[in-house]
Amino acid sequence: MNRLHRAWLVVSILACGSGPAYAAAKKPEPAPAKKPAPPAAPAKLEVLRWSWQGWVPGMFCTKIDEPTDPHGWNDNFLCSTHDLGLRWSSLGPINGMVCTKFFEGSDPDGWSDNYLCAPKDYGFRWSFDGPVGAMQCLQITEPSDPHTWNDNFLCWPPAGKGPLNAVSFPKNRTDLINLIRSRRSYQSYLEIGQGGREGNFDAIDSKIKIGVDPDRKFNAAFQMTSDEFFAQNKQTFDLIFINGLHDAAQVENAIVNSLKVLNKGGTIVMRDCNPTSAAGDVWKAWIKLRSTHDDLKMTVINFDGGCGVITRGKQTKLKLPAELTYPGLDAHRKDWLNLTEVDAFLKDLASQ
Repeated sequence: MNRLHRAWLVVSILACGSGPAYAAAKKPEPAPAKKPAPPAAPAKLEVLRWSWQGWVPGMFCTKIDEPTDPHGWNDNFLCSTHDLGLRWSSLGPINGMVCTKFFEGSDPDGWSDNYLCAPKDYGFRWSFDGPVGAMQCLQITEPSDPHTWNDNFLCWPPAGKGPLNAVSFPKNRTDLINLIRSRRSYQSYLEIGQGGREGNFDAIDSKIKIGVDPDRKFNAAFQMTSDEFFAQNKQTFDLIFINGLHDAAQVENAIVNSLKVLNKGGTIVMRDCNPTSAAGDVWKAWIKLRSTHDDLKMTVINFDGGCGVITRGKQTKLKLPAELTYPGLDAHRKDWLNLTEVDAFLKDLASQ
């Protein structure tokens, strides 16, 4: 084979792409990096969890960010199974709250006035030099930030030795009311049928708090019936607890009047909506409202006798029989009441 023939053969092989030299020269395009999916909700109680991948479903989450930092601080959240009332500020401490400064000394991108604030002292300590000995610590990191966010920790007292570890599911209506108030930052509270102050009223943590009860021995702010109160009332409220007479007609009247003075985004809470006997008929007022209003969102939480929670929203109107009886309720309890468990309600509350 002469030189010209050999040269022609080599060129033909390379042009067909079968030669090793050509194969080695062309490299495949790298696949685009995919951001990990947000973590799933925990199967068991976690006091706190950190996520740099977005909100954790089913948990109470507070966004942690610094608007002037361009390095990935747009989907970072500090989350908890329970509502701790946490708030974040990138403009200094929040008045009236206990605040812990978040910072990284080597980061020049605005981390000089950032604070995690709480309604009470949970014993938080911040470290940018590794965990604090003898404390429980959670690493706070953003992998895409080059400014040494790899040894920053939020710490708190060890298990059993601090208020953070005592947080638990609401055990009764009082816990529920305080939880809703804290989560939605409500400022005003009205209690219809106050009764003894120590039973519920005094335990509600609200800036503005008004009780109504005609019995003078309870020393309510308004010593009159609910109808008399609403007839002369000029105020509106974020949160209303209907705790009065267990009569369906009176309860229905109280709900209708309460809706008229409920602030936008407000909540009404009721008691004894899920009875275990035919003794009470508050449930009749509840399901009648569900059958006539599609502009409300109504849920009964399955604890403490059935705590009803009403907000403005959307729901499908119920189709009810001509006569409401306790056996009928017993047969259709979940559907008629829109009955839900505590953990499901907390997940829904966290997502709002």
